[in-house]
Amino acid sequence: MMDPPYGAIFLLLVICGLVGFASIVKARRKRENIYYLITAVVFLMFLAVVVALLNQFLLSFALIIVTGILSIAILPQAMDLYRQEIVKQRQETDVSTPLSIRDFLTWKAWIKLESTYGFRKMLLLYSLFNIGTIGAILITLTALGIINTVIALQTAILAGIVSVIIIYRQIWKAFKK
Repeated sequence: MMDPPYGAIFLLLVICGLVGFASIVKARRKRENIYYLITAVVFLMFLAVVVALLNQFLLSFALIIVTGILSIAILPQAMDLYRQEIVKQRQETDVSTPLSIRDFLTWKAWIKLESTYGFRKMLLLYSLFNIGTIGAILITLTALGIINTVIALQTAILAGIVSVIIIYRQIWKAFKK
């Protein structure tokens, strides 16, 4: 029997913790309850992984089902809030200022690129940026022996496709406003 990839699991747990912490901070700052629900989804996934490590697969499966249902239930609210944040940043962004590295921490970079090159080129750049970032993470995980190359390639391709779909559906609506 193979041992589970504890390095990957530990990394997943750390990421869940960071995302949960960031959601709580955002919830307090913006006074939006949806961030607490996002934190609940992250916590349930964290709990499902821990329970699976304790060989409680039925309970883990139940937690994953509950997490999926909660995720689907809050998705419209989360996407609407996400769109509102982009529209607000678009109104606050001065597109005449030069593009900086710090702009990539928010939507300002993509707003400036969209005003300069148009939506389709910005979409392509955004997708390439996502694939490159995810690819760098996956290459690092492969080099550390945490995941294999096939999983890394499949994940990079899937992330590229999903990022294009999400950005197009979500950002197009925000940029049209």
